[in-house]
Amino acid sequence: MGIVRYLCGQLPFPLIRHRFRTWRLRTKLLVALIPSVVIILIITGYITAWFSLRFLNDAVKRSLEIQTVSVAREFEVFLKQCKEDLLIIAEGPIARQALRRHLESRRTISGRPYRELAYISEGESENIFFKAAEGHISYVQAKDVAKISPSPFLLSDSVRELKGGEVWISDIIEVVYPFGEQNRAGTKAATIIRFAAPCYDENNSRAGVLLLSVDAHHLAKIFSQFNSPLSPEFARTVSPGSRYGYFFDKAGWILFHSEKTTGAFQEPPAEPALAEINGAMVKRGGLGYAFRPGSADKNYWKILEQVRGGRHGSIKMIDLGDYGRPSRNPHWHGYAPIRFGVSSEGKPVVFGGVVLCDRSNLTLWAGYKQIDVMFLVTVSTTIIISILIFGLSRIITRPILDLSAVVNHIQKTGKLQEITLPEYDDETSGLQRAINNMIITLKKQMEEIRLKDERIQKESERETARLGEEVNALRKRLESHEIEEIVGFGPVMDSLKANILRAASVDADVLIIGETGSGKQLAAEAIHKHSSRSQGPFISINCGALDENLLLDTLFGHVKGAFTEARGDRKGAFLTAEGGTLFLDEIGTASPRVQLALLRAISMRNIKRLGSDAEIHVNVRLITATNVELSKLIKQGLFREDLYYRLEVITIHTPSLRNHKENIPVLVKDFLNQAGRLMNKEDVGITKGALEKMKNYHWPGNIRELMNCVTRAVAMVDGKLIHVDDIELGGEEPVRFPEKTVAEDGSQAVRPSEPPAHVSDAMIPLDLNTRQKKAFPFILQKKEITRSEYQDVVGNSLPSRTALYDLSDLVKRGFLKKTGRGPATRYYLAKLPDSAE
Repeated sequence: MGIVRYLCGQLPFPLIRHRFRTWRLRTKLLVALIPSVVIILIITGYITAWFSLRFLNDAVKRSLEIQTVSVAREFEVFLKQCKEDLLIIAEGPIARQALRRHLESRRTISGRPYRELAYISEGESENIFFKAAEGHISYVQAKDVAKISPSPFLLSDSVRELKGGEVWISDIIEVVYPFGEQNRAGTKAATIIRFAAPCYDENNSRAGVLLLSVDAHHLAKIFSQFNSPLSPEFARTVSPGSRYGYFFDKAGWILFHSEKTTGAFQEPPAEPALAEINGAMVKRGGLGYAFRPGSADKNYWKILEQVRGGRHGSIKMIDLGDYGRPSRNPHWHGYAPIRFGVSSEGKPVVFGGVVLCDRSNLTLWAGYKQIDVMFLVTVSTTIIISILIFGLSRIITRPILDLSAVVNHIQKTGKLQEITLPEYDDETSGLQRAINNMIITLKKQMEEIRLKDERIQKESERETARLGEEVNALRKRLESHEIEEIVGFGPVMDSLKANILRAASVDADVLIIGETGSGKQLAAEAIHKHSSRSQGPFISINCGALDENLLLDTLFGHVKGAFTEARGDRKGAFLTAEGGTLFLDEIGTASPRVQLALLRAISMRNIKRLGSDAEIHVNVRLITATNVELSKLIKQGLFREDLYYRLEVITIHTPSLRNHKENIPVLVKDFLNQAGRLMNKEDVGITKGALEKMKNYHWPGNIRELMNCVTRAVAMVDGKLIHVDDIELGGEEPVRFPEKTVAEDGSQAVRPSEPPAHVSDAMIPLDLNTRQKKAFPFILQKKEITRSEYQDVVGNSLPSRTALYDLSDLVKRGFLKKTGRGPATRYYLAKLPDSAE
C-alpha cells in the first residue's frame, strides 16, 4: 500500500494521479509492478546477451581457426605422402618395368591420382616417361616427351642443388600433352603438381632426376571432404548460412574452392564477371581457371602476407549492404599456411595457403534465440507476478467482499436496512456509508416507483390501442380487393386476391402452390365462395393423411358388400361435392394408383364406386394444392405428367409471410381477436416491442406459425398485455387452432394439424376402462384414430368387436366424433377432457 501511495504522489500530472487513484487496488499493483519487472528483465537480458554473444563470437573464431589448421594439415599430409612415395621409388632400381610397377602399385594401394612418373637421365642412359590417365598407364616415347609443355627436361636445373633425400616441389601448373585422349574439358591439358628428387648410381654419383606428378584436383576433393557432413571435422550448425574454403598459392592466385559434397571436382566457369571468392574464376596465363583479387581487397592481401610468413589465424570480414553501407552480419575467415618439407631435417617451405569462410551467422542466430528465451522468461515472470498480485489483492480486498456479501443478502431478502460492519480501512468505511445513504434514498423512492409503474401500465394500454390504428392506416394506404377469407393488404396480397377472383369467375380446375402454412386452403375456400358454385358443398380432403385404399374409398365411395365391412353404400367425396367444389390438399403425396384414378375422373368427369361397374357422371370443380414443385416430382418419376397438365389449368401461388411482412399487424390483430374469443381473454393486447419482434422474424412456418405464436402468447400471458418476453419464436412446440372437418351427417369434428409435444396422466379421464386409458394418450396426440390403429395401440390381439365397442362408448360420451363408413371410418377428437382443458 505504501508503494502504491508513493507512486500516486510521484506521478507528475494531476489528471494522471486522479485516474490512478480511481483504479482498483489489483489494477494499481499490476500497473506499478508489471512494467517495472519487464523493464528490468529487458535490461538484464540485453546485458547478458551482449556478454554471451561476445564469448560466442570468440568461440566461433577459435573453432574456425582449428578447422582451418586441420584442413592445412591434411594438405601437408597429402604432399608428404607424395614425397615419401617418390623417395621410395628413388631407392629402387631405375628401369622401365620397375617404374611401371611402382606407378601401378602406388595408384592402386594409396589411391593417390599420380599422373606422371619419369626418369630424366643426365648421362647417356635412356630417359623413361610414363603417363597415367583415366585408369590406364602408357609409355611415352622420347621424341614425344620433348613436346610436353612445360618440358620435364627443364627440371635438371631446378634439382641441381638438391642433396640426397631432398625433394623439390613445383607450383600447381597446367601441362599440355600433344598426344593421347582429350580430357573432360575438351583439351589435352592436365593440372598437376610435380615432385623431383636426384638419383644416384652404384658409385654414389648423380645419374639423373626422378619425376613424380600428382593430379592437383585432388586438393579440391580434400576441401570437399572437410566441408561434408561425413567428415569428422564437419562443424554442424543450427543456423542458416553457407561455409566454403579456397586454396591459393604463394603468389596469391586462388586455384581451388570447396564443393558442398564429396563429389568429383568440376572446374568452375572462367568468365571475369563471376570473379568472386565463392568459386568463379578468371583466367591467367598458364592456368586458365585461376584468379587473384584486386588491390582493393586489403583483407585478402593481409591474409596472403600472414600465410607467407607461416602464420595462421582469422580475420573478420564485413560485407557491404544496400547503398554501400556495412552489413550488420560480419563473418570470419580463417587462414593457415600449407608447408612442405624439402628434407627431413630442414625447415619446411610455404607451398600455399587455405582459407575457410564461415557465413553461418551463428552469433546472429544465437541472438534471435536469446530474444526468444527472454520473451518466454518475461511472459512467465509476468504470469507469476500477476498470480501473486491477484492473491495479495484478494487478501487486501476481503473487507470489500464482506460488504458485498451483505449487500447481496439485502438484495435476496428484499429488506432494506442499514449495514453495520466493523471498520477495516477508510475505503471500506466510505463505501459502507455510501451504501447506507443509497438504502435511505431507495426507501424514499418506493412511492415514486409505484407511480412510475402506473404510468407504464397506462402507456402499455395506449400501445394496445395503436395496433388498431396501425391496421386502419395500413388499410387506407394499401387499398385492396375485399375478400373476407383473406386478411391482408398490399401489392402481394392484392395480387393473390385478384388471382382468386379471376379463378372464381371461371369454372375451371385450379392448382394452388405455396409453402406450408401460407393459406392454401383459405384460398381454395375463397375461390369456392366467390364462384358460381358457392351454393354447393365444399369438400376438403388431405391426401397426405390417408393411405392409398382409404383415400380411394374416400374419393370415389363404395357400394354395399364391396368388402367385408361395407354394410352400406358410401357416396365418396366426388358425389358428396356434386354441384360444388372438391379441394384436394397435398396432391403431390398421392400414390400412382390414386393419380391414375384421378386422371380418369378429371378427364371424363365420370367415376366408378368400389364394387360397382356403373359409371356416374359428376359435376365437380376440382381445386388441388401442393407445397412442393410438381415439375420436380415429374422428373423424379413420382408424379404423372399428364395429370399435372390436367390440374394446372389455373395456377395460383400463395405468398410466404416473409414476402409481405407489412401485414403482420393485421394478422396479429385478427389472431388476437380469435384467440381471445376462444380462451375468454378478449381484452388481451400487445406491446409495440413484441409486435416489432414479430416483424423482424423470418417465419419459416408462415401464417400458421404466426397464428400459433399469438395463440401461445395469449394462452400463457398472465396479465392483459403481451410483452416481448411472452413471444417465443423458433423451436417451441406450436399450439394451433383446431381445424374443422365436415362429416357426412353435416356435423363437425375436431381435427388439429399437429399434436402437442407430450400428454400427461392428468389429461386422461379417470372413468375410462383399462383399454381406453391405454389408447387415450395416442388419441390426444393424433386427435384422430381408426379401428385398426386402436387395436394396434391396445395390443394383445384385441378383437375387432371389442375395439368397435370401446370406440362407440367414447363417441356416446362425447369424446370422439365418428365420420365415414366402412374402411373409411375414422374417429376424431370432438372435445378435450376437463382435466386436459
